[in-house]
Amino acid sequence: MSTATSPAAPSTPHADLDAQVREALGDPHLERRFADDPPAASALVSLAADVAHRAFDEGEEEALRTAHRAMYALHAQAAWSPVDAVRVNEHDVTLAAVLRELERGFERELSRFEVPSDMPDDPGAFGPWLEDLALHRELPQIPATGMGPFIRDEITLEQLREIVAQRSLFFLKEPDPWAMVIPSLRGKAKAGLLDLLLDEYGWGRHDHMHSTVYEVLMERLGLDTGYDAYLDRTAWQFLAGMNLQGMYARHRRLCRRMYGYIYLVEADSPDSMRHYLAGWERLGVDDPEVTKFYELHVTADEGHQEVALDEVIGPVVADEPDARAEIARGVVEGRAVHALFGAHLRGSFVAGRSSMSPGR
Repeated sequence: MSTATSPAAPSTPHADLDAQVREALGDPHLERRFADDPPAASALVSLAADVAHRAFDEGEEEALRTAHRAMYALHAQAAWSPVDAVRVNEHDVTLAAVLRELERGFERELSRFEVPSDMPDDPGAFGPWLEDLALHRELPQIPATGMGPFIRDEITLEQLREIVAQRSLFFLKEPDPWAMVIPSLRGKAKAGLLDLLLDEYGWGRHDHMHSTVYEVLMERLGLDTGYDAYLDRTAWQFLAGMNLQGMYARHRRLCRRMYGYIYLVEADSPDSMRHYLAGWERLGVDDPEVTKFYELHVTADEGHQEVALDEVIGPVVADEPDARAEIARGVVEGRAVHALFGAHLRGSFVAGRSSMSPGR
């Protein structure tokens, strides 16, 4: 996966795909417009295919930004945007074709990351192997970013606020994309995922929902808690992680990768949150409404890691041993997109520049 460290390419006609997608999503006359002008519909799909090629096959910075922004807009409308969002074109065939081209390109890029060849044949040995893959295994294609120690030892308050703002695109809706794979499971595995998700949703208590705790954190930092308030300024590298989840959730053939991704997030979270807590402490921030979110995840996610591995993945692999490769791929692809954002953050901060996009 390209880290796209070269200077952004000049704006081109390809760079307005996300603008065209956003306009189309809100156009109440879109179906009639495309029916009256079939070449316009074909041109939009062709543009998406070209952007996908330039982004995911050639690694062009501007195309990557455009592709991930367009993909996010399409995933959001179909999956996690609020109930009052404009949805007149949710099932438009042309926009579905646009999303198909973008997802195909993204899958091509992700397919270049290899799952280690030493996966055990014995399903009973898969759990320890997967834990090693998620937490300890060095993967040559995915270099470590050093972001954890940087947060602990060097990050500034304003840089932390930037991270909180961008990560709000997930944490203010945590774990909505994961809930979309509930129907793909059955028996013990379904019960296990429900156990995990209900904890994320506060067991029906609004004030205990993890998204509510994050909202309070943002308020204490003076940040906007409106729906996707920082979307225009969020780096495309973070949107890549959201699009990974959206793609896994949309396609039943990819749902096993989501199980692996959920496990990765829960397994990696406790140590990650400890780094954040150390960073807040070093900066003298001791407001319990700020630190509560991180403290919650240190304790809760240690349990979630076990639930994801033993109560979700374990029963799936026992019933379907061939699922192991797809579950492992979800871990590898998750590590790749997380490293992409981590490298972007650290590179921006060390260079003394903002990690956020200038916006539209």
